[in-house]
Amino acid sequence: MRNDALPPLKRLRAYIDASIAAIRSHEVKNGCLVGNFAAEASDHSEIIRRRVSEIYVELREATAYCLKAAVKAGELPKNLKINDVADFIVTGLQGAWLVSKVERDLAFAENFKKTLFSTVLA
Repeated sequence: MRNDALPPLKRLRAYIDASIAAIRSHEVKNGCLVGNFAAEASDHSEIIRRRVSEIYVELREATAYCLKAAVKAGELPKNLKINDVADFIVTGLQGAWLVSKVERDLAFAENFKKTLFSTVLA
């Protein structure tokens, strides 16, 4: 999402599409590795919990970077609450991937992507 050679919203869409493709390639059984660690290991190891937290911070920062670039490029409104939307995107994707994994159906992740681009970022 920090690839400045691509338009910002195209970067965000590509990130989501690549994540969906990776989950699809594992028959929707693995979900997101970070989310899996968050759900399974963070209660058992403070070291793992801290590292997963750091990864979520990195994801939110990369998403915010991309959203800031989209505002600067005129793809999104100047009054966008960038950090709030970045938090929403990261946590929403994690939830969509988790439900997709449980249901073995990427429709939940696809619906999140569709709603994100047609409503939240429209």
